[in-house]
Amino acid sequence: MNAKLDSVQTPDFDAPVPDDRARGSHDPALQMRVRGLMERRGLSQAQAANETGVSPTALSQWLQGKYAGSIPAIEGKLANWLAAQERHDAAAGILPNRPDFFRSPTAEKALAVFSYAQMMGDIVCVYGHPGVGKTRSIHQYRSTNPSVWVATISPNSASLGATLEEVGDALGVRESGRRKLARAIRRRMEGTRGLLIIDEAQNLSIGALEELRSIHDATDVGLALVGNPDVYARLTGGERSMRFAQLYSRIGMRLFLKGATAGDVRALAAAWGVKGSEEIALLREVAAEPGALRAASKVLVLAAMAGGGEGLTLETLRQARGNLGAKE
Repeated sequence: MNAKLDSVQTPDFDAPVPDDRARGSHDPALQMRVRGLMERRGLSQAQAANETGVSPTALSQWLQGKYAGSIPAIEGKLANWLAAQERHDAAAGILPNRPDFFRSPTAEKALAVFSYAQMMGDIVCVYGHPGVGKTRSIHQYRSTNPSVWVATISPNSASLGATLEEVGDALGVRESGRRKLARAIRRRMEGTRGLLIIDEAQNLSIGALEELRSIHDATDVGLALVGNPDVYARLTGGERSMRFAQLYSRIGMRLFLKGATAGDVRALAAAWGVKGSEEIALLREVAAEPGALRAASKVLVLAAMAGGGEGLTLETLRQARGNLGAKE
């Protein structure tokens, strides 16, 4: 009898009472803030989950008040996400309207070459040093013209098969096998009077270049090869020049963008509302260094943040230039 009583476990009245929030009591104020941010930014639950580091299922359950896991853990992640968004909004609030694209003389030249290629169904080559606005001109042309497709070639996608996959993705074409994919690309392009732009074209393999020429010949769609000076050098010199003879003979227009011009810098300054001669002179100095207009744009962003929304001054521009690592 006593042995049985000894084996019965009695409650430990001194043990801490479990936290209700750990068992499933959700924070309604936090739920409202998360829903509000998702609605304001137009985020789906999957997109919000990706940003917060919470699984889509867990986020959905938590928003419904049905999450059975650790409430403090998931709400900690969501609170951090909200705080990060608030910091981002505060930083954005002190920046002027940052131009996604501005019509500089160099950009106008690139746009004209793309227009020629599409209108005439020709092959063009646009090449130059980094930071002069090639890629932004590409995206501007695509956003303002129909049937324009952009494929960006990285060193990892330089091979024929990988290049076809990049082009297929740009066209919304999916097929297994290189031959099937190439045929599907041709069928999709035929009769469109479109333009295929290959960015970072210096990374293309010989086989990929030849296949792009073949696609162009079969469809009469314009083809623009855009990249650094190596693009044009590969077509015209060295041991490979004979391999590219057919492609080189089809190039109807070539545009070399040597660097940012004074007109480019004035256009950039105007887009940011910078009018002072000393400020523009400083931006010209930055644009003359490696990075060109891209570096000058970064200086403008840093200067705007340093100014706290009070406008861009020569002092904040100099400070931003120093922070960027440029010469003073």
